[in-house]
Amino acid sequence: MSFVRPVLSLAAAAAALAAIPAAACSVVAGYRPPTNLELAAESDAIVLGEVVGGVDPGVTEGEIAVHPLAAIKGLMPGQDFPLRGMMLGGGDPSDPLELAAPHPEALAGACIRRTFRHGATVLFFLDRRGGEWVPAGGPFSRWAEDVPDQDAPWVQLARFYARIAPLDGEQRTALIEAERDALLARADEPAAQAIAAELEHALAPPRPATVAEAPEPDDGFYKPGDVTAVQRALDAMRADRDD
Repeated sequence: MSFVRPVLSLAAAAAALAAIPAAACSVVAGYRPPTNLELAAESDAIVLGEVVGGVDPGVTEGEIAVHPLAAIKGLMPGQDFPLRGMMLGGGDPSDPLELAAPHPEALAGACIRRTFRHGATVLFFLDRRGGEWVPAGGPFSRWAEDVPDQDAPWVQLARFYARIAPLDGEQRTALIEAERDALLARADEPAAQAIAAELEHALAPPRPATVAEAPEPDDGFYKPGDVTAVQRALDAMRADRDD
């Protein structure tokens, strides 16, 4: 089955690679980003939140403050919470119909998205570590994507994946197929078609990868390393989509 949206156009990939600074995060050979289903299953919490504060643009280290709006998975944080290693800044928001590739910032620098607009509504995939919330998923994951509202395609998909993740393989596959088919029937709705394409991808077994050997966050940042990590990740994502 052909996909409605490619993981990343060649033009977008070229632009992302051109924007990469001299040092980027380093990942081991064979690393691949988690699939969206894996990301939802392995995160400790999925929280829809509004960015309500943080450090000024240009500051290298700091944090943003997030006001929780809804808990998609896990417990709802009781109050505004910080995310260290992040900053306020500009840049374009996530494409609401892009459900495969991460925000372009994840393809440069620290290999995760770290910059957010003040007032942005973002779906965060989080882990709990050392008493703090930290990004889940590792390099090149869709751990933090802008969404227009609580009914955005990415929020719908996260809810669905979080609900089916605990089920056994056969049950999960049956529910994904049923949901995909129902969405494909809504041929005149771009959002439904984008979600259906991602569900089709979820039905394919993920490529083997040495995910456990990816670098761990260091106070919210990833250590600098080989710039070819980005190219390897792009190649892996393309291979997943082409299989």
